Amino acid sequence: METTAYEHTTESKVDPPPIRPQMNYPKSVPGILKIVEVVLCLLVLICSNVVNWYYHGSGWVGFVAGSAMVTTAVLFLFHFFNVFSRLPGPWPFIEFIYYCVYDLFWIIAAIVSAFKAPLHSAIGATAFFTWVALILYMLDTYFMYRAWKTFHQPGGQGGAAVTTTTTTTTYETRTQY
Repeated sequence: METTAYEHTTESKVDPPPIRPQMNYPKSVPGILKIVEVVLCLLVLICSNVVNWYYHGSGWVGFVAGSAMVTTAVLFLFHFFNVFSRLPGPWPFIEFIYYCVYDLFWIIAAIVSAFKAPLHSAIGATAFFTWVALILYMLDTYFMYRAWKTFHQPGGQGGAAVTTTTTTTTYETRTQY
């Protein structure tokens, strides 16, 4: 009697979704927040440059508004075109850290513009929009924290799923005369 064993291994890998527009993202809460944040950054940038108060803090407020506008727009585009699924790294955590840093920047910019608000009405408008932007960025930070925690939990989307299946089949053969 002869025994023969066959082993068959199958490995399947789930590819991330393709890079293409996700039409539902601008309608979602994080998408709407990012759009409103970009608009508020533009308003803060415009209001902070109406009057010349550069030596009183306008430079910092303008820097925060301009850099936040550009990076938030890039993050929006990366989410909209689903680029993060193709990039290596813990992107929910990276984005959470980005929002924490900009929360700190917005707090400083809001305090600076609030103290200088009595100088001119445009600076008062800058202070108002800066505080609104701070609140929205803090709300977005909360959502990024939740996304990071979901990403980190078992069953979260923490990377490409790989399934390996090994099948062993044993056959006994008898020689017949």
